[in-house]
Amino acid sequence: MERSILFFDIDGTILTEDGTRRIPDSTRQAISRAKERGHLTFINTGRVFLNIEPMIRALDFDGYVCGCGTNIYYQEKELFRNRISKELCRQTVLAARASKVEVLYEAAELNAVDVWNRDGSAGEKENRKFRELIDYFSRDGRAIGRTEDADFHFDKFTFWYPLGQNIQSFLDFLQEHYDIIDRGQEEEYGMYEVVPKGFSKGTGVQYLLDHFQISRTNSYAFGDSTNDLAMLTDVAHGIAMGGSPAVVQEKVEFVTRSIDEDGLFYAMEHFHLI
Repeated sequence: MERSILFFDIDGTILTEDGTRRIPDSTRQAISRAKERGHLTFINTGRVFLNIEPMIRALDFDGYVCGCGTNIYYQEKELFRNRISKELCRQTVLAARASKVEVLYEAAELNAVDVWNRDGSAGEKENRKFRELIDYFSRDGRAIGRTEDADFHFDKFTFWYPLGQNIQSFLDFLQEHYDIIDRGQEEEYGMYEVVPKGFSKGTGVQYLLDHFQISRTNSYAFGDSTNDLAMLTDVAHGIAMGGSPAVVQEKVEFVTRSIDEDGLFYAMEHFHLI
């Protein structure tokens, strides 16, 4: 069998989202067998490299496409990095602050929040998801910086806003400089993921196909979310995890079982990758 290149999302694809945050044994076996057969295995995630947990890295992937294609690694070597100017970073912070949204700014080396997010003035509602995320990173040893820090910068960011709050001026600003991914709504909050214009999980796929001179025919991607769509549709064989939203399932070649039903192993057997 010819060597193929395989791309994997993290949450809901490799890591369960049931609160236990575990990697099924079948998933570990599938990735190990794929590597034994000579296939290249890459994480392809919206997360920046800093936010990929050690237990994911311990699976010994060949590399990582991070921050929706803005940062790419192969065997611990950085192949590509897109940098946003300090001026645009500052303009973005001011625009977000004016719109009173809560933002997690993300870079390969750091996470940061605005002072406005930290002084308790984030509005009348408590955004539990945002607070839990900040607490999680802090407990895991990843310090949360501030937008006023001298070394502040970001590669991409995620923001939350109370449903019903008018954020159109902020969205208008973002559309001039960034691509915006609607991550849906939960607990009275909406969520958007924001990346520099022209970057996506799909551009990460194309970069590596070119880098390794692998035919698109031999490319596979596994995901479960709307921010996986660029990756799932830019490979030859897109595979959605069972339980994925309908908008994801209708765009792929194959819908496998859920992560709790050994979905990754099942799909990789189906395509004779293991």
